[in-house]
Amino acid sequence: MTLTLTDLKQITDELGGLKPNKDSQFRPMPAFDHDLEIMRSALASIPPDVPRGDGTIFSPDGGPVDDYWFGVVLAARREGGEAAKELVREWSRSSDRYSDDGFEQAWAEFEPEHPKPVTMKSVYRLALSFGWKRPARASRFELLDRTSIMALKPIEWRVKGLFPKEGIGAIFGPSGSGKSFLAIDLAIRLASGSNWFGHKTVPSAVTYVMLEGEAGLRNRIVAWEQANAGEVPLNFSAVTQSFDIAVPEDVEDLAAAVPHGGVIIIDTLNRAAPGKDENSSKDMGETIAGLKNLQKLTNGLVLVVHHTGKDTSRGMRGHSSLPAALDGAIEVKRNGQQRSWSVAKAKDGADGMEVPFKLEFVHLAFDADGEAITSCVAVHDAFPLVSTKEPQGRLQRDALNAIRSNPGTCISWDEAVSAVAASLSVPSNKRSYEARRVLTDLIKHGFLTQDPTTNEISA
Repeated sequence: MTLTLTDLKQITDELGGLKPNKDSQFRPMPAFDHDLEIMRSALASIPPDVPRGDGTIFSPDGGPVDDYWFGVVLAARREGGEAAKELVREWSRSSDRYSDDGFEQAWAEFEPEHPKPVTMKSVYRLALSFGWKRPARASRFELLDRTSIMALKPIEWRVKGLFPKEGIGAIFGPSGSGKSFLAIDLAIRLASGSNWFGHKTVPSAVTYVMLEGEAGLRNRIVAWEQANAGEVPLNFSAVTQSFDIAVPEDVEDLAAAVPHGGVIIIDTLNRAAPGKDENSSKDMGETIAGLKNLQKLTNGLVLVVHHTGKDTSRGMRGHSSLPAALDGAIEVKRNGQQRSWSVAKAKDGADGMEVPFKLEFVHLAFDADGEAITSCVAVHDAFPLVSTKEPQGRLQRDALNAIRSNPGTCISWDEAVSAVAASLSVPSNKRSYEARRVLTDLIKHGFLTQDPTTNEISA
């Protein structure tokens, strides 16, 4: 039989799967079920009852030799490995020359580092010369008709329309937007299985990994309990120890500690990836890999609290690979005293609609000096304020940013004065006076809220 160049190319490209190494030799390739079936089909066309031979299949002039048996055995072992042994033994047994000892000896004589190895490419070429026809390759792709599509399992929600039962999600927004208070509220609602801003939730074991403002965790929990007249569910827990999402040991340790199939909320992503450049595709890739590994190990939902960049219109901070990897995301916005959240990404969920919320002061107790201890809770805002522009004056903008950057969001009047004074570019002997004046103006125009009972400031 005469082989055309097209025949040989087809054998090489579709059957051999061979890749030359730097020494122009062929590396053994892993055997797959499909490869073994092709090998079995080819051997069925090749008569095995021939002399043992020296390990060649074709002569220098290009024609097949008469003693190719040993060459076929070597080629099968090189590319099929031990998985091909019984297949080649079965083929050899139909020869009167076969013996178990002879076969085992031939199989053992394989030299992995042979300078001119014989390969399955030659075996397939030999099979073609005996009239072999390559079997049609079965595709791994399955075409679904309407009946099959209708039988597919519908999406399962953890928070209906927002976050799936399993996957990776995010709650993101600028500093001072209230995203952490919103995340705490979501965590507790999930733990109890109660509706969250009108969205049904599935009761879940929730672990809140609080890596930013962890000193205020107790106050936030107590404030939520007072505002909602009930205790936080027993299946809500928190972690305040340091955690690095890019360190496999940290991920494995956390996964071993939390309930399987639950929800993990990491606040914030920046603190969970210390030393990583959020704008680097490599660093963000390692961070995403850690999140995916944590989700896989826990078989649940992993949510991260994340920041927006300086330009909030561009969404969450960092490399674009992060939003692409998410299964759901909520964007938190802030315009003056008006706060809202909206769905930035959801699988088969509605997006775009903004839900207004506000941070409500909760008086907790008085400290040893008689000063009020307060915190905030995120609640639905039934009467949202009309959109308020950002202040135009440089001193007011600096002061507002100083308040918003405070991890606690709700701070005392004296703490607010100190924070604003440190941000002002005025002579040191005038800073406290200017800070009080600017704060008063910001409260008067609705950029800040002051609790009339405790004088606490909310950004």
